[in-house]
Amino acid sequence: MKRIILVFMLSVPFYAGAQTKTFKERVLQLVVNNHSGPNFAVVSVKLRLGVDVEAAYKQLDTLLARPYGDMFWMYGCAGLYLATQDVLRPEYKARVRECWKHFTPYRGDTENHFLMYYGSLLLMSEMWPDVNEQEWFTGQSSKEIHEQAKDYLDHWIDETVKNGQIEWDSPRYAYYFITPLVLLANYERDTTLKRRFKMMLEYELADYAIDYLDGNYCGAHSRVSDQAAIDPKSAEATSYGEYFFADTVSHLQPDIAFAALGSFSCPEIIRSIATDRSKPYFSLELKRGRTTIRGSDVRNAAVYKRSYMTSEFCLGSMQGGIVQPIQQQSWSLVFKSKQPNNIIFSLHPNVDSNELAMFFPEEPSFMMERISSVKAGYPSENKWVGGSPYEHIYQTEHQLVAHYEIPKEAKYHHVDLFIPHNREVVFLSNGSLSADRNGWIKLRCNKTLVGIHVPSGGEWSDEGSHYRVRFNRDTVMIWLIAEVLGDRDPNQLARAFTNAQPIVKGNSREFKQPFHDDERILLNEGSEPKPKESMENMLFDSPFMTSRAGSGMLELHTQKEKLTLDFNKNVEY
Repeated sequence: MKRIILVFMLSVPFYAGAQTKTFKERVLQLVVNNHSGPNFAVVSVKLRLGVDVEAAYKQLDTLLARPYGDMFWMYGCAGLYLATQDVLRPEYKARVRECWKHFTPYRGDTENHFLMYYGSLLLMSEMWPDVNEQEWFTGQSSKEIHEQAKDYLDHWIDETVKNGQIEWDSPRYAYYFITPLVLLANYERDTTLKRRFKMMLEYELADYAIDYLDGNYCGAHSRVSDQAAIDPKSAEATSYGEYFFADTVSHLQPDIAFAALGSFSCPEIIRSIATDRSKPYFSLELKRGRTTIRGSDVRNAAVYKRSYMTSEFCLGSMQGGIVQPIQQQSWSLVFKSKQPNNIIFSLHPNVDSNELAMFFPEEPSFMMERISSVKAGYPSENKWVGGSPYEHIYQTEHQLVAHYEIPKEAKYHHVDLFIPHNREVVFLSNGSLSADRNGWIKLRCNKTLVGIHVPSGGEWSDEGSHYRVRFNRDTVMIWLIAEVLGDRDPNQLARAFTNAQPIVKGNSREFKQPFHDDERILLNEGSEPKPKESMENMLFDSPFMTSRAGSGMLELHTQKEKLTLDFNKNVEY
């Protein structure tokens, strides 16, 4: 009998209840139909559904053929074994066992790496609980591996929920936090640990939800890829946002299969936090910078995040400086759009071997060459991502000031502003790709009005996805204001920018929002952005989420529901 496989077009989203059985089945079918290369998640689905079984085993042969890989291989292999253990052929179970005896996967050196590594070891040591140290690549017994992995995971959870995450709000690496947590929440055997992992998954999803707007991960990011920096919906995390918050998978990534094969369902209160944009809100978050190993007295810099979320846009930032090397995105304005490239941001392309030496253990004199081979964009003067010690960012709600003071010793002496080349972006300064005589670039981004006050002499270049506006000067101040248009005339509102200018008083500048009298930013010469008093002791402070630093508790609240994630209680799930 011929097997019929239904193909669902990814461009058309489908909807159901929160991760219902029917929804999960359709997701699994999509994974099978749209991913063909060797991949543990795809093989898992084929074996579970009984689809293309022989081809699936051939792909598994490839994945298990030689000792290669790292923690990414580990979580995929663990996920396959756990998801298919009741249907996996005995000879392949034996081959997987041999891999974990002879392969030596790379542990990595970052927060997401360690979670994948130790999470995988914890689960696999429970699959073979009585194996001695000669049967594991680590040279430890199952009991020792389990104890060590548990100790690390407990430590990481406690540090995160009490002091803030290090690789925070990353459109790329959130995918690699959520996936191992999905496996831990679904397959951990100890009931107390299972509850803890389930809560941690909910914690990560809630942290994502507060900055989520129609498929976009908004605000400042610790680490973002070049592509996602200019096209937010292209990020890996988008697939989990769609799956858990909206029951749609127009941006399909294969590891979604592990979520669809499991029993976890996102709580409705977190879905509400991700989708309720009926009222604007201001969100404050406290995170930690990447751990420094030399050149700094601060082990993990405090990161103060601000985000102003509306139904049409999100303006978000951190205070500037360098808290994550290479891939930091310090601020952005993301607006709702059906088109890609719906983001505005700026940066100074800082390149410095001393910066790299602060965070990486290799010999500093070799660091530039090594990073250039791994992250080719880092040394470029035209890069799209990166922090700078010469950048300071100030934000109220609707407005933001990015201030750059570049010293002589810096390699590059320019600041780039990126404005999307998007069919829904309309320039209001007579359609001109330049600032008006008062220094304002005025835009209508779908239903969002944007004014950007810039220095004179900006050089425009069209890069296809974005316009790059370059300011070749050592002192640059970019002042951005965003407003939801509603039913108002954008051209009439745009005239309000004309008379809005920084008020200079001695060594200070005051920026007054033309639409909201109470929104002012005051910059004194040499001053750095300071957190609000509440930001110094609150990990989350918003209408939807609150968590006091050191408490180990996150309270989620909407008008209809309340949920407390208390990591201090070791009770069974």
